Amino acid sequence: MTHRHHGTRSSAYYAHPSHGDPKIKVLIRIDASAESARVDVRGVVTPANIRALYVVCRRVAAKLPGYEIVVDLAHARVTADAIEELHEHARHSIMSSGIDASVTPCRLRIVDPPSLLRIKENA
Repeated sequence: MTHRHHGTRSSAYYAHPSHGDPKIKVLIRIDASAESARVDVRGVVTPANIRALYVVCRRVAAKLPGYEIVVDLAHARVTADAIEELHEHARHSIMSSGIDASVTPCRLRIVDPPSLLRIKENA
């Protein structure tokens, strides 16, 4: 789908979490000497799309057992609910499947975003 009137809509409109399921972009950097994999995240992370991040992290954990997974959110916008969920996983050293209720043990560290994204909840 293409928009013919590019100048009439703000790109922030499409990235706002209240407008559906925003997309995230990830880049994985592997440091074999430190036995860590850094997952650099960009975009907007919300409870609605966090499953995609879980799927990526579980794949990294499966391919690189024993490696620490560092989820770097320094360049992402993240809702308070999503960061709380990620910190909970890090405290318990687990990663959700993103698909079902199963979890995978892993060494997980979260690099927090500079600020949290505040969104209005529909009452």
